[in-house]
Amino acid sequence: MKKAMKEWMMVLGVLSVIVFVEAEPVSTKIIPSDPVVEKKPNILLVYADDLGPGMLGCYGQKDVETPNIDKLAAQGLKFTNFYGCNVCAPARASLLSGLHTGHAPVPTSGGLESSLHSGGISEAEFNKKILSKRPVSDFDSDYLGEVAQKAGYRTSYFGKLGIGFTDTHQMMRDYGFDYYRGLLDSVICWSFYPEYYWENDKKIIMPGNPRQTKRNPNIFSIGKASMTYSEDVWLEKALDYLDEHRDDLFFMIYATQLPHGPVSIAPKDYKYKDRTDWTENERLYASMIYKLDTSVGALLDKLDELGIAEDTLVLFTSDNGHEPSYYRPMEDSKKYSHNTWDGLYHGDDRFNGTLGKRGGKRFNFDGGVNVPFIASWPGKILAGSNCDNRAVVYDIMPTVAEIGDVQVSHEIDGISFLSTLLGEPEKQQEHEYIYWAGNNALTRTGIIAGDWKLIEEKDLNKSTKKKPVYQWALYDLNNDPVEKNNLAKGNPGRIKTMLKLVRKAEQPLR
Repeated sequence: MKKAMKEWMMVLGVLSVIVFVEAEPVSTKIIPSDPVVEKKPNILLVYADDLGPGMLGCYGQKDVETPNIDKLAAQGLKFTNFYGCNVCAPARASLLSGLHTGHAPVPTSGGLESSLHSGGISEAEFNKKILSKRPVSDFDSDYLGEVAQKAGYRTSYFGKLGIGFTDTHQMMRDYGFDYYRGLLDSVICWSFYPEYYWENDKKIIMPGNPRQTKRNPNIFSIGKASMTYSEDVWLEKALDYLDEHRDDLFFMIYATQLPHGPVSIAPKDYKYKDRTDWTENERLYASMIYKLDTSVGALLDKLDELGIAEDTLVLFTSDNGHEPSYYRPMEDSKKYSHNTWDGLYHGDDRFNGTLGKRGGKRFNFDGGVNVPFIASWPGKILAGSNCDNRAVVYDIMPTVAEIGDVQVSHEIDGISFLSTLLGEPEKQQEHEYIYWAGNNALTRTGIIAGDWKLIEEKDLNKSTKKKPVYQWALYDLNNDPVEKNNLAKGNPGRIKTMLKLVRKAEQPLR
């Protein structure tokens, strides 16, 4: 793998039941023999943005309604220990490459297209900066869309497109997508009222939305009725696509911007405007969650309408954990100081999107990387089932490969969890460890083996503004899921063993 693709300092997790042992390396290449499934299902992956599990009713949310996602969970399998990453682009790189962030392609710089469109940089500068970290065409491995194509799927991608932070049309083709419609720049994705979007190579103006004249897009908490809310466009076009390709075997990623901030909703979708006991931002955020649920419901209804629901595997997850700052001013954290330690809050606020776990988006604590994951496949996945296996986003690629009965052309970090989906845990291959490469100011590299988590965190007692000091902290996730009690001092042998796994994870796969 290219040097530029090894230097990434971001984060991620891994998949399946995990046992704490010093094991020999396991092969992660899919080597199909007889097809595991008699008939390949369509695959629909709904990929939310910054959604903590605690925001969903099926994970315990009480104040915000999510009836459609809850129904999906009731019809299928809900994971309680599924991991993404602590921020969006690294998670999406792992999704599309099947690699943890120590091996996955490095995201480009953010805001490049936004700067080009608004006149902040020239096309020559854009071309130079977009290729400064990774020329995607030279990535000599399969991407998720390519794996699906090899399996005979017609591939499509809607909403927040690609890896980020800026992608190009060539990159989308390299990822293996026959059709795409949405936004290629994560900065533009901050707005739900962008000036334009892309349908493949064609730029299309959003009706009624103002021009973008600066790098940062126009952001409206509540837009005008005459304006176009981007989620409505992604949903409409995705439903049209399903109508058009109802008879095709399809693999679709529906990558909604919801509920990424700043908070923003269309007037017609301001569901919680009458909750005067909440702040305005809380009302807006809750309405965004409900809007997300409405989109999921529309997609599921379309599958039913077309008579293909039983032939479709639906996956629902998010890129990273909960982000309460979109609706809660930082000064409000004093109200929740009872659940704060080492200067880090956990999102223990009105909505409790982290389920009380430490950290949030941008942290490698579980509050930042634990995400919801639901899988439904009528007749194949046991309805109303739960799974506490530790699983991760880059296991999706090998799972698609096993379903499609094709090989991934290179060694990857992910392991198929199809056996878990089909209710055959005895056949499930296990990960040796979960690994996050990281370069966050407060949490850096982290690894999970069994129920133990080792994380390089900032020592706030020894650090100064000019000189940060880091320490290896050890947490027993089984007895301390909120990572409050650092057990490093009493377990030097375990730390030594886990540091060996860190060094192993840092080695190139080839």
